[in-house]
Amino acid sequence: MLRFIIRRLLITVPTILVVLTITWALVRLAPGNFYSNEKAVPAAIEKNIREKYGLDKPWYQQYWKTMRGIVRLDFGTSLKYEGESVNAIIARSLPVSATVGILAYLLALVVGIFAGSIAALHPNSKRDYASMTLAMLGISIPNFVLGPILVFVFALTLYWLPPSRWNGFFSRNLILPVLTLSGLYMAYIARLTRAGMLEVLRSDYIRTARAKGLSEWQVVTRHALRGGLLPVVSYTGPALAFLVTGTVVVERIFVLPGLGNYFIQASLNRDEPLIIGIVAFIAITLLLANLVVDIAYAYLDPRIRY
Repeated sequence: MLRFIIRRLLITVPTILVVLTITWALVRLAPGNFYSNEKAVPAAIEKNIREKYGLDKPWYQQYWKTMRGIVRLDFGTSLKYEGESVNAIIARSLPVSATVGILAYLLALVVGIFAGSIAALHPNSKRDYASMTLAMLGISIPNFVLGPILVFVFALTLYWLPPSRWNGFFSRNLILPVLTLSGLYMAYIARLTRAGMLEVLRSDYIRTARAKGLSEWQVVTRHALRGGLLPVVSYTGPALAFLVTGTVVVERIFVLPGLGNYFIQASLNRDEPLIIGIVAFIAITLLLANLVVDIAYAYLDPRIRY
């Protein structure tokens, strides 16, 4: 297992460098720059700005400077949020995205596993059809549609919940963003749980467990659920990494100061250090999450270790 982890970590480093190189190149190839606006910038001022930020140097020197800072986990200073380091912006916005993302995924796990298990234990029944119909609705309705619907119903019509804005980690303002974000993941987890459980319930060792006299509850919780959740575990890694590092649509709808919102602003402002810093953080988080999933797979299914 240790050799496997070391191998994966050695592959992770060049993968991150490739992702960051492509990102850096795309930002440079995109038209415009961070200091341009509707009015033309005088040539003398543009020259001074380019000298200040090192944009007048050859591209390979600029690339080397950027990569050298990333290796030291120093992403530089934002070009638009003057005087603020990218590290400080990520540290400030990450807790917001992580709070909403983790709460949304925990809710999705509980509801999705419960709905998928009920559907698998009663295949082709009304419960199965009802669960899978709701799952299909969750997959079909995108966040940018579900969010405004929830705001219209619960905030503007019933006046039960505030519509938007960030008001701390334990405020009622979190309810609508969490519900909006969890809808799609509830649906996917329910379908994955149902498919995994159906396959496991037909296995020989499940029949053996029942033949030994184990109760249905013990068969489901100790054997069927453990094997049936393998697809959910595989899905959890990239999904949770994506949620924790910010979701652009939900953060824009509910005006949350998370990583996703900052990433959109950085893209609009051509804020290269902030774009690369957020992309680097997301890439590292995603690759590490996949590594954790592979390790969890080995513990859940002993066959994988061999």
